[in-house]
Amino acid sequence: MGNLDQYSRRPGKESAGGRNVPLTTALAVLFGGFFLQFGAGFFAFGMIFWWVFGAQSDVTSWYRFSGNLQRIWGTALACEHTGISEGGGDSDPGTPIYRTTYHFELPQGTAFEGVCYGTGMYFQPGGPVEVEFLAENPEVSRIVGTRKAAIGAWGIFVGLFPGLGLLFMGLGLRGNLRAVRVLKRGKLTRGKLVDKQPTNTRINNRMVYRFTFEFQDEHGRIYRVSGKTHHTELLEDEEQERLLYDPEHPDGGVLVDTLPGKPELSPDGDLRGANPGAVLLRMLLPVGGLAVHAAVGVALYLL
Repeated sequence: MGNLDQYSRRPGKESAGGRNVPLTTALAVLFGGFFLQFGAGFFAFGMIFWWVFGAQSDVTSWYRFSGNLQRIWGTALACEHTGISEGGGDSDPGTPIYRTTYHFELPQGTAFEGVCYGTGMYFQPGGPVEVEFLAENPEVSRIVGTRKAAIGAWGIFVGLFPGLGLLFMGLGLRGNLRAVRVLKRGKLTRGKLVDKQPTNTRINNRMVYRFTFEFQDEHGRIYRVSGKTHHTELLEDEEQERLLYDPEHPDGGVLVDTLPGKPELSPDGDLRGANPGAVLLRMLLPVGGLAVHAAVGVALYLL
């Protein structure tokens, strides 16, 4: 073995629990990589539309008003434009959505007040409105033809965007956790490129290629490890590329030059600490985005 493998042969390495991974390096790897960063950006941006549309969607009326409904005449107390419209375009403002507060009283004298929303449905304050309510629970009511939220049930479909972002984040995080584990336990060696294939993916108009390298473990057995990147120069600048492999799972190795967070290994196999500023920058979207939108959710639903 060459100099790069000396660390893996140090006495007591396995009993010591593996290679020391500085906290900054672990965080850089954990929050680096295309999938996690792209997913975090997609989630953070998609959640803006969720708060505007999805969170104001009427997704409960279909079952809340599925019981025995009765109708009665009530009075509109106030009717105001929500600032939201349906349809429209550059020269057409669309149909406004109105928020109406109403009042009605049952024959036995019990009075109720409610709020509902309707697209293009403006009710004159003080005018009569027909109200429908659940016979067993009159507090569940609405003006006939309206709904209980500003936007119809279609609004929940904008949740697909932040949901997709979370999926990408999950995939990226799973791969990054594996990379951190291999950094700690892995043995450092070199592999020879045996295959390079284009994928169906492009990043920044650059084709993503799948590289396959062949290497030999400490017992002389041959294994292969693959990695994808659109920065092909990272894996074509040396005759043999550095890689780390888990002795217990040699076929699950990782290529050093394409690791998320770009951790630095010394020639002897030791890990150097990552720049704290760069780590914070990588954490900005995934951690900051989740924190900001979690705070918005708490403010809207719990305060």
